[in-house]
Amino acid sequence: MNVLLVHAHPNPRSFNAALRDTAIRTLGQAGHSLLLSDLYAMRFNPVLSLEELMGEPQEVEGEMEKVRRVDLLLFLFPMWWYGMPAIMKGWIDRVFAYGFAHDEEHSFENGLLKGKKALLCLTTGTRAAYYQEAPERNLMRVLEPIHYGIFAYCGMEVLPPFIAYGPAEMSEAERRATLEAFRVYLQGLPELKPLRFSHDSL
Repeated sequence: MNVLLVHAHPNPRSFNAALRDTAIRTLGQAGHSLLLSDLYAMRFNPVLSLEELMGEPQEVEGEMEKVRRVDLLLFLFPMWWYGMPAIMKGWIDRVFAYGFAHDEEHSFENGLLKGKKALLCLTTGTRAAYYQEAPERNLMRVLEPIHYGIFAYCGMEVLPPFIAYGPAEMSEAERRATLEAFRVYLQGLPELKPLRFSHDSL
């Protein structure tokens, strides 16, 4: 399988970077072909220009070519303000362009990125209990605009996310255990069942 890792964290020593390195090592050892877009290291410009909005995406053609070549897109990021970092949202704004990832005639089951899969790996600022205390904090609900509004809309199969809750509050042993859990999760990729959305049965 061909995999594109899209990573967004400004600190190269962050836990997100450790998750990225775990993914590279695990997927590489399993024989998958890997591409990496490390957005902060690339100094990726997240601002969509008028020219791109009008259909001239030359500056991101290389990123589009990466998407064309892969079967799975793995997004690794910290959850900030209940969403992805601006640099990653900008990558999606620019790379998932009209005519490439979507248009008026292609969406969901016949989306332009049909046949590809998407997987989120994210970290949060605090422990899981916080997100379980109120329905508004349920991360599957919070992530729905990404899962449904971006990936499913463009025709992709959406795999269940891997969420590392509160690594800043973890002990070193807990961090190691979380990285091991992610390694096992990635080893089980072929068995992961895509998320289902209401439009699937329409």
